[in-house]
Amino acid sequence: MNLKVSVVRRFEFRTEEAQRSAAREAVISGAAITTSYLAMNAAATLLAGFGLLQNSPAVIIGAMLVAMLLGPIVGIALGLAEANVTLLGRSLVAEVVGVIWVLTIAYILGTASRSLSIGGEILNRTSPTILDLLIGLVGGLAGAFTYVSVGLTGVIVGVAIATALVPPLTSCGILLAHHLPGLAGGAFLLFLANFTAITVGATMVFWLVGYRPLATGKASKVLVPRLMSLALLVVLGIHLTATLRSVIIQTALENNIQKTLSNNLSSIPGARLAGVTLGPRRDTPVAWAAVVRTPQPISPEQVAHLNDLVNRATGTAIDLHVRSVIRAETTREWYVYKPQYSPADNASFP
Repeated sequence: MNLKVSVVRRFEFRTEEAQRSAAREAVISGAAITTSYLAMNAAATLLAGFGLLQNSPAVIIGAMLVAMLLGPIVGIALGLAEANVTLLGRSLVAEVVGVIWVLTIAYILGTASRSLSIGGEILNRTSPTILDLLIGLVGGLAGAFTYVSVGLTGVIVGVAIATALVPPLTSCGILLAHHLPGLAGGAFLLFLANFTAITVGATMVFWLVGYRPLATGKASKVLVPRLMSLALLVVLGIHLTATLRSVIIQTALENNIQKTLSNNLSSIPGARLAGVTLGPRRDTPVAWAAVVRTPQPISPEQVAHLNDLVNRATGTAIDLHVRSVIRAETTREWYVYKPQYSPADNASFP
């Protein structure tokens, strides 16, 4: 029984005015532009940049813990819930300044590291989907819950990790410095999705637990910002759902192509498929059998046969390109597979 009471108490809301004032002050303090705010976001950007360039998830997580971009977003949410125009404006300015600050440092870091290649950790943040929006929404709910509940202040650390804000912005700055605006736009879209979803989720929690305008009719002052945030959430949801659908379709198509090619390349002595990527070309998808390791080039007749098999397996017209990497396999006695650098006379399948 005591354990049950203890658990319930941990989730008690701050209902007394003194508790609400303390929560409100904590939100206002976290939404201010201070030296600490700029310094910690600068440190977070550098950590995130080093982690992204080094492909180190541990360092990137460290950057999420140091970053302070979440505070102004919570301030925006509370301002929307309570129709506090002053807090809303101050928090929005703090967030914009923080975003520009992070992007500037990331761009400088990207300029200094142009000789380095763009790794997977950066590229992973350039194609957000509806799942990222849902993560941000749940993170916003949880983040606001830590402010309005008793005994949950430590949970905000986990929320900061789940709702990554600085890593996608840092990726955006680095990609801009590398003259890759398309990928940079995808990274910024991930930040925008997180920002919007956190704001809406946190606003809902604040409003539901009673953080509402004190004066009648005051809510009309924030009606437009509320509608804009909801509209942006809906637009992002539609767009990112379509993105996820495209990713699922492309992944299934790539897997189907890879399975078909792997099964049929086994009939060519010494040929092994290394990988398949898919890219658009006009109205016909192009399946690149990126690397086929083989003792002799795959002939046009063999590619045509493979292309027909792939088309039947996928039900889609695929323009198949095969890149052959000539390899040899040798024992101390003789060649198991002796390389030939021109198509064999007998190019048909056995």
